[in-house]
Amino acid sequence: MATNEHTPEQGLRVHHLANLGGLIAIAGLDREPPDFLLGALISVAHEAASLTAEQRAQVASLGRQKLEERATSKRAWRSWSRAHDLHSVMLSSKQIHEILEAFGARAPEESGALVVALTALLKETGDGAA
Repeated sequence: MATNEHTPEQGLRVHHLANLGGLIAIAGLDREPPDFLLGALISVAHEAASLTAEQRAQVASLGRQKLEERATSKRAWRSWSRAHDLHSVMLSSKQIHEILEAFGARAPEESGALVVALTALLKETGDGAA
C-alpha cells in the first residue's frame, strides 16, 4: 500500500488548485512567467476590491460567457472525437525524436518542427509509402 496517500481534504485542495490553473489557462495566462502571472493576479485582486456590484457583474458575465463557449466547444469536440474513435496523446519533444528515429526518419533540430515531421511520417506509413 502506498505510504503517501492523500487525505480527502488534500484531494479537494488539489482539485481546487487544478481548477484555478485551468481558469488561468482559459484566460490565456498559462504561458506567462511566474513573476508576471503572480503580479497580474495581485493587480487584479487590488482592482477587484474596488469594483462596484455592477462592475463585478460585468466581469462575471465576461467569465461566464467564456466558460459557456468552452463548455460547448468541449462537448462538440468530445462528441466528434468519440465518433471518429480518436485518442489524445501527449508526447515530449524527446519522445517524438525517439519515435522518428525508430522509424528511420531524421528528426529535425527545431522542436517546433517535430510534430510536423511525425505527422508526415505517420501519413506516409498510413499510405503504405514507408
